Amino acid sequence: MSQHATAPEVTNVEAAPIAVPIAARYAVTIERAAAGLPRVKPQSHTWYFYRDAQRIALLKGSVDEVWFRDPQQRVSFERVFHDDARVVDYSTGELATLHVNVDWAALSTFIDSSELAQLKLLSKQGQGRNARWYLRGKLGQEQLTVEWLPALQLPQRLTRQVRGGLTVRMALVASAPTPLPNWPEIGVKSAHYLHLDAADFGDMDYDPVVRKSEALDMRLGWRASHKHD
Repeated sequence: MSQHATAPEVTNVEAAPIAVPIAARYAVTIERAAAGLPRVKPQSHTWYFYRDAQRIALLKGSVDEVWFRDPQQRVSFERVFHDDARVVDYSTGELATLHVNVDWAALSTFIDSSELAQLKLLSKQGQGRNARWYLRGKLGQEQLTVEWLPALQLPQRLTRQVRGGLTVRMALVASAPTPLPNWPEIGVKSAHYLHLDAADFGDMDYDPVVRKSEALDMRLGWRASHKHD
């Protein structure tokens, strides 16, 4: 299979035209296991992924992550904490301050194109809209297995196995050009939430939502880890 592995094949994925607008529903299971401990029952979730030319959103139930792009190609971001009824806003300038290099194409395909390019192409099946690509590889501490749909530029299935016992499995349940009537709408539930500016975090270490958002930032590599007083 080595002759099929290859970066040129996978590079074609990331070089593809920007994906068409789509709404997708994923069934997600998260398993955590540790050596010497009984296996914890997997957690089941429903995630929604929406994309168009101006907005890309991942709705995870209790937290929404929404990227916006204006006509001048400036990108901003908001993180919605439904349990706290708060929205944290990241302006274009704040993202630059945090040295966040926004790759709109990578956001559009749900899996970072730089990650996809490092995976080994095991096989291809079908043609046109029915094509499926099977990829696998190790990225740092993670083992990824992907069933990729080139026509949608989305994964049909994706498994991340992290050393230490965390496994995240995602499966595409349904997709449509726009969200179905019973799917959540972006910004409706959060219309009256209080907004926080991420640029003000330095003065708000006491706020639990600030701490939550900073922790997520650190997980993404946006902030250096630091201790609160």
